[in-house]
Amino acid sequence: MRFGLFGGTFNPVHLGHLRAALEVKEGFELSKIFLIPAALPPHKIPGDVVDAGDRLQMLNLALEDKAEISVSDIELKRSGPSYTCLLYTSDAADEVV
Repeated sequence: MRFGLFGGTFNPVHLGHLRAALEVKEGFELSKIFLIPAALPPHKIPGDVVDAGDRLQMLNLALEDKAEISVSDIELKRSGPSYTCLLYTSDAADEVV
């Protein structure tokens, strides 16, 4: 099985995020793709970003009827800024699947 990880702020999630995720999934013939909301995006002003729990809930609602895309809260469990490279270079990525 092949999985994809698609991180972002998703502030808010929109059709562009979902279409991009599906294109990547299909283009790379992935079994599933996981959307991973950033807890503390380092490139955003904190007051301008919706609460991470609310963004996670929005993602779950947006994906209710899309079995080929899942959501992971792995970044919300980490402390500190959410740098995608830290997820990819750690054992944390194994917890996603």
